[in-house]
Amino acid sequence: MKERDVVLIGAGPAGLFAGGKFLNSDLSVVVLERGRPPKERESITYGIGGAGAFSDGKLNLTPKIGGDPSTFGRKGEELLPYIDEIDQVFANYGGGSTYSGESEEGLRELKKKAGKYGIEFIPGKQRHIGTKKIREVINNFYNYLVDEGLEFALETKVEEISYDGEYYELKTEDETYRAPYVLAAPGRSGAYWLREQAKSLGVITNYGPIDVGVRVEFPAEIYQPIEEVMYDAKFRLRTETYDDLVRTFCTNPRGFVVKEPLEDFMLINGHAENSNKSDVTNFALLSRITLTDPVEDTTRYGRSIAKLANTIGGGKPILQRLKDLQNGRRSTEKRISRVPYQPTLTDNTPGDISMALPDRVTVNLTEGLERLNNIIEGVTSDNTLLYAPEIKFYDTKYQVTRDLETNFDGFYVAGDASGHSRGIVYSAITGMIAAEGIVEETNHN
Repeated sequence: MKERDVVLIGAGPAGLFAGGKFLNSDLSVVVLERGRPPKERESITYGIGGAGAFSDGKLNLTPKIGGDPSTFGRKGEELLPYIDEIDQVFANYGGGSTYSGESEEGLRELKKKAGKYGIEFIPGKQRHIGTKKIREVINNFYNYLVDEGLEFALETKVEEISYDGEYYELKTEDETYRAPYVLAAPGRSGAYWLREQAKSLGVITNYGPIDVGVRVEFPAEIYQPIEEVMYDAKFRLRTETYDDLVRTFCTNPRGFVVKEPLEDFMLINGHAENSNKSDVTNFALLSRITLTDPVEDTTRYGRSIAKLANTIGGGKPILQRLKDLQNGRRSTEKRISRVPYQPTLTDNTPGDISMALPDRVTVNLTEGLERLNNIIEGVTSDNTLLYAPEIKFYDTKYQVTRDLETNFDGFYVAGDASGHSRGIVYSAITGMIAAEGIVEETNHN
């Protein structure tokens, strides 16, 4: 058995930036990561850097995008120093100095136009690093942490967490770690596992919403006027039929749609590179799902949707022309071939998304696209393609203090698995805050 002061689960943005905060303390810390170093990674969901390192590296440098600080007792202005520090780290390790979303006039005009059609536009400064470059940045940051003495145990998957009232024991296949403090940040891919472990410990969690939808792909020229104002513009609206929230997420100008394999099913995602450009743009269009008594388990519901979609797609993502979805027919290879560009994800199954997603979600998505067409003019053209399923599991939300500590002394959570962050920057913020909380608590003991 190995004893440490702190065991940190996961080396995504939350884990890495938490690790950076521990460097200046006297605490013995080990980071348990189930994946490999940045240059040896095979999985796109785990390994050093987490899913964020295999994204296209979009940093939303505003507390208005990626989370709600009030859910962990903070105000937006309190997060600004953390955001500046995160941005500086990415810059120092090779992230470049290119930003978007800085033209106040352009942002103001886009917000005015969106408001005209009942669409909320969320402006914010952004840094786009690019898929290949962010992996280099993460590798540089990781090497710095190692050189400074932070201990990592790679290819080490935590299987079980127990608590004796004073110390936590974390069992892996080959070793058991013991510590009075745990910072759990396993990311989206480990969120379901963490929820089950938390439940067995007695950690208080709440069910929250999930986002279910599609990845929309269309000619890049359609998005270009928006791109010139904000690279990854964020739009939110309420649908006419159900008054449900629909939002855009992770826009990739001249990017690529990719598969996101998880242990039990296949999802889709998107990314963009700095050098390798496509002729199309993609973004996620997501419909918010909130369940109420007696069925509240949004995780299980979302997993069932994903598995059904995978069954219909024969283990591959479903691809459909928007035109076919609107006309109530499935897409075939022949119909897809009429689109004057090659789908960027070729390993797909032409089919009918309405058979895979709940009808309410399908209605929300089609109504949402129709409204967005007023802003992104041409997005509902005959050449628009839809890929499914895209599901964001942010549903398990932990009751925490302002330092991200749960109701169990010494058990902290951070990152997307905590339910308090969405994306690289907010994940890093929660990791830093949790690490600072642990350091402060140990200083007082």
